[in-house]
Amino acid sequence: MKFEVKTYGCKVNQYEGQLLRENLEGKGHVLSFNGEADAVLVNTCCVTAKAEKEARAFIRKSIAGGKKVWVTGCGVLKDDGLRKLFPSAGFYPDKRLLIEELSGLRTISRFDGHTRAFVKIEDGCENFCSYCIVPLVRGRVESRPPGEILTETESLVLNGYREIVLTGIDLGAYGKETGSGLVPLLEELRGVRGLKRIRLSSIEVFHLSDDLAEVLASDEIFCPHFHVPLQSGSDRILKMMNRRYSFSEYMGRMETIRSKYCKGRRVTFTTDLMVGFPGERDDDFRLTCRAVEEAGFLRAHIFRYSRREGTAACLMAGGVPEEVKKSREKELEGIVRKVSGDVKRMFAGSRLDVLVERRVENGWEGYSSEYIPVEFKGEGNLINEVVAVEAKGVRGDFVEGEKMGGLPDGHQENC
Repeated sequence: MKFEVKTYGCKVNQYEGQLLRENLEGKGHVLSFNGEADAVLVNTCCVTAKAEKEARAFIRKSIAGGKKVWVTGCGVLKDDGLRKLFPSAGFYPDKRLLIEELSGLRTISRFDGHTRAFVKIEDGCENFCSYCIVPLVRGRVESRPPGEILTETESLVLNGYREIVLTGIDLGAYGKETGSGLVPLLEELRGVRGLKRIRLSSIEVFHLSDDLAEVLASDEIFCPHFHVPLQSGSDRILKMMNRRYSFSEYMGRMETIRSKYCKGRRVTFTTDLMVGFPGERDDDFRLTCRAVEEAGFLRAHIFRYSRREGTAACLMAGGVPEEVKKSREKELEGIVRKVSGDVKRMFAGSRLDVLVERRVENGWEGYSSEYIPVEFKGEGNLINEVVAVEAKGVRGDFVEGEKMGGLPDGHQENC
């Protein structure tokens, strides 16, 4: 049978989508990328109403096209009504049971469509932010065994992946229930032969301990880029969100992280921001705008608040009209775009080590270890190579650069 896996949502879902693909192949089915699949497995998300709506539309279209449809993921765990809406589809609330029914494969060997491979190290979250449905559908923290993560990483590197991105629902909580932690895991992973880069995906500011920061700053295999969700620059809103920090505490931790790196090594920060949380006033929104400028974010994912049944926020008064949310989102996007350009211009004249992802009309594109998108010219086939590039200037979203002599050869000298 020809099949397709359609995934919505976060990096963890994308990882699990890849695991499902390889399990289906292990059962003898054939992966199809050209729309000719006989069956589709839809890996759903329920973080926002938009993600749910898109998944339902895809399921409806697939059924109308005569395809066999299986549905799994967080959307199934949250919404029993999907079964009534699509009675002909098969539903698998527990992905682990689905995997056992297939080939029982627990690790991935590739990451389709990506130069970087995601490696899931943890599931579950116990933070219970007031707007978030995830702890209700994903459950408590559950960490993967270090040996399994190490084996998976070694397999990915043998198959040509130069960078892995460690991901989880609450990444920094890795090992919480086992008495281990993220630092010992990183110490093991940096010894994997042939691995060029290790990047952390989203991590909460309260998990960025001094010990973790020191390890990450100690070896250039660890990317000097941190995605640290802020959500709001208003302490009043952060408290209502149950975010466990103030804006000044967040900024203080950023400065501590920067201080761990030696002179000449710049660290970049990206973030998540939310507009339109219940009770958000214009002055709260202005604090978020100012926070973007003070923090100097390279990039920000901006979300309009989406009401989720079962969360504490859905009972809060002071709902913000949708047109106000959209207006704030648009204004904040403009501020982020300007700040992002300012951050990129600071790298002019610097060396950026770029993992090349694709060929374009003017040469090559890829991301530096700082997560800066870079364009440069070069001869030969450079796909999946790590190339030293001198940053020259900024054009649109990209830093334009010039290829330097030679290719980086693994770890550079620590300062």
